[in-house]
Amino acid sequence: MNHEESRSRMEQQGDPARDRYYPEHAPYASEQEKREDSPTANGKAVSAPGESGYEDVLSAGAAGLPDAAARLQGIPFESKGLTLPGGGAAGGAGSGAGHPKKEKAAQPVRRRSRIWRVLGFSFLGMFLLLLSGAGWAYWKGMQLYEQSNIAALGKEPQKPTVLYDRNGEVITELTNSRFEYIPLDQVAPIMLEAIVAVEDSRFYEHKGVDLQGIARATYKNLRAGAVVEGGSTITQQLAKMTLFSSEQTYSRKLNEAMASLKIENTYTKDQILEMYLNSIYYGNGAYGIQRAAQIYFGKPASELTLAEAALLAGMPKAPSNYSPVDNPDKALARRNLVLQLMASQGKITAEERDAAIAEPIKLIETPILKQVDKYPSYVNYVIQEAIVKHGLTEKDILSQGLAIYTNLDPKVQNALTDVYNNNALFPEDAGGLQSSAVVLDPASGAIRGIAAGRNFYEQKFRSFNYATQLKRQPGSSIKPVVVFAPALMAGFKPNDLVNDVETEFATGYKPLNYGKKEHGWITLEEALIQSYNIPAVALLNEVGIGKALDFGRRAGLPLLDEDRVLGTALGGLQQGVSPLQMAQAYTMFANGGKMAEAYAITKIVDRQGQVLKEAKPQAKQLLDPSIAYQMTQMLQKVITNGTGQMAQIGRPVAGKTGTTQLPNIAEFKDARGNQLDGSKDAWFVGYTPELVTAIWLGYPMTNKTHYLTTTGGKEPAKLFREVMTRALDGVPASDFVPPENFTPIGGQIRYVNGEYPVTPTPAKRVAVVSKPPAETPAPPDMTPQKAAVPEESKETNGKGQEPGAGKDDSRKDESRDDGKKEEKKDEGKKDDGKKDEKKEEKKDDGKSGGGNKDDEKNNDKKKEAGEGTSPVEASPNPAGLTASGGTSSAPSQEPTPSPSS
Repeated sequence: MNHEESRSRMEQQGDPARDRYYPEHAPYASEQEKREDSPTANGKAVSAPGESGYEDVLSAGAAGLPDAAARLQGIPFESKGLTLPGGGAAGGAGSGAGHPKKEKAAQPVRRRSRIWRVLGFSFLGMFLLLLSGAGWAYWKGMQLYEQSNIAALGKEPQKPTVLYDRNGEVITELTNSRFEYIPLDQVAPIMLEAIVAVEDSRFYEHKGVDLQGIARATYKNLRAGAVVEGGSTITQQLAKMTLFSSEQTYSRKLNEAMASLKIENTYTKDQILEMYLNSIYYGNGAYGIQRAAQIYFGKPASELTLAEAALLAGMPKAPSNYSPVDNPDKALARRNLVLQLMASQGKITAEERDAAIAEPIKLIETPILKQVDKYPSYVNYVIQEAIVKHGLTEKDILSQGLAIYTNLDPKVQNALTDVYNNNALFPEDAGGLQSSAVVLDPASGAIRGIAAGRNFYEQKFRSFNYATQLKRQPGSSIKPVVVFAPALMAGFKPNDLVNDVETEFATGYKPLNYGKKEHGWITLEEALIQSYNIPAVALLNEVGIGKALDFGRRAGLPLLDEDRVLGTALGGLQQGVSPLQMAQAYTMFANGGKMAEAYAITKIVDRQGQVLKEAKPQAKQLLDPSIAYQMTQMLQKVITNGTGQMAQIGRPVAGKTGTTQLPNIAEFKDARGNQLDGSKDAWFVGYTPELVTAIWLGYPMTNKTHYLTTTGGKEPAKLFREVMTRALDGVPASDFVPPENFTPIGGQIRYVNGEYPVTPTPAKRVAVVSKPPAETPAPPDMTPQKAAVPEESKETNGKGQEPGAGKDDSRKDESRDDGKKEEKKDEGKKDDGKKDEKKEEKKDDGKSGGGNKDDEKNNDKKKEAGEGTSPVEASPNPAGLTASGGTSSAPSQEPTPSPSS
């Protein structure tokens, strides 16, 4: 074919290679298209036939530069010429140096070409890098896969955790009461459908790790801006529960995934599902589907209905949150969600779903688990202590086959059980009355017995423990800890004198004794024995509230900064205390001044016999032994002569009563607006050389129809007597032994809450003024300084309670002030005539204030019949004088002790 024929053919057919690179020279389908694509359409000159660059190209080709070669050289066609390598031109008049713009037209093409080459090499490098990374990841994954140890899945079910008493005898077995392994064919098929629907809908399709599920969960979480769905499969959850800890780390997640792959290659899907259902925790102490079905519905897992299966299937995600016992509304919503998922996945019909959704949740009245029937109070506390003190989880305790050795004394615990299951010992019960007790060994702090509440056999697994978790105001039972012990440490003596007179402390705080009766100058010991409130507050003010709070905290009481008020002397605490804390604090009085820290667990041993935890009894020396013994002597007189006489057990015993009054609100007022004569809490804390016992009595919710009409000196003291009599039956009585080199606190008599007169007279009520009359000289070295005290409300003790919220236990049935002659005279009384003169003056000026002997005798004759009485020694009172109370100061100031003579 000659040149002309070639050109004619190219004009007619076009050159595909050329047209691909130079579309502007492709043949047109029609003359119309040629005109539309012609440069004239853009207002430019159009080459006439025979003058275009097309002929130039052909000429260049004829000269030895074929079209293909020209294209490989990157030589572009222009509308009126061809730019050649080196800047030359071919073609018509428009080519050559006269057209510089045409020379630059080739540069963008070369730049794009270089960019694409760089990108190409970059992508190639990235691909090779990814390929090498994938190879390393595969090698690393295979290494982790080979290292995964799933042998634990093939082991027999866990052994039970066994609890032992102080004698090494078995108390209970925990795991077997909540965990029972059953084969898959003993589980209702609908339960299998429900758990797969909610936990892993692609369980039978993936190989242990569901990439599709992970992607779906990631998308939903990103879209929601929070974690709303997890990507873990049932196999991964099984690996996590049985093979790994719960730590949230990437390495643990990776190991979990590798183990899941290995599990899938080792066990069948049914075996995996069986192990999973038997390992899940369903709350309320139930591990495994069999125990969950029994605890919640009272039936085996093989008999679960659709609604019941859906409820249980929804719980493993958050057992506490979806518990039908604790959160029935959330449990119901979760159950219905599971039913919706089952219907959407075709596992049940819409009719079955709707029928199940319409069913209410029906739980059985679950009795306490069989193995903890005997000592539920103590067993529940052991679990609490193992978690709080020793860092175990409930799952660890119930599933690891541990041996837990405790301080439980069967004799003591049985004594508590007998007393607290005897309704006749709770005569005031108006419905729902509660009580609790703790018994400790004062020498070691070992908890010998616990009564978590009344009606032992109705207590549930880990139910609220009124003995260890209670927070209630202790009333006057706190006085020995925060008032009298710190006072003895500060140098006060049992025979120092305190003025029990109407006293207004800082910012109007004005505590009252029971019956609004005062007793003049009395000893500190008598103030404690009779549990008078005004002397206790005055003594706390003298010692300093800061010192008292510090000592109380060291004794284990949870005192807050808000308790920096004088009402703390009467037990009006912001938060409150438990019987366990009170019993622990009292160990220092029976233990030579050492407070023994209470504990129940002696050691924890794993199934291989290795000791995991072992208790080391702690005892802190808080009091000098001589001071501790003097406190015991004073507290013994509370039992023999004071408010705690009903706690006598025929052997040496010491203790203190405590009562808190009803809140000063409208609910507890009668029709005339008077406060009801009732109590909110009643306490007795007492001890022998062998045991310390704390008793609390009250209603969980105090209201106008549910409040106490007793005091700490009556029903709680009786409960103490009943418990201790049984617990110490057969144990020889022993005395409180003074420490070696016992030295009672000695020195000159000190005076609290007023100026002691030179010439005293018998006790009478005394009005309080800002300072004593100027004409009455004080004896040498006896002038007390005015003490600064913290600010408190006039109407309350600083804790929202009426003044004297720690109720005075010296009630009519407990008071020892029976009107007998008050004959104690001061040694300084030498002139009887002067005394008679003073008495005559007193009659004349009418300042008796209703506090003379005859008035007291008449009032005391009104006491309830049958209550024992004993004389009260009344210390002298100033003759016709007034006593000075403390001056107020800013709340932040610490009370400044007044010097005494």
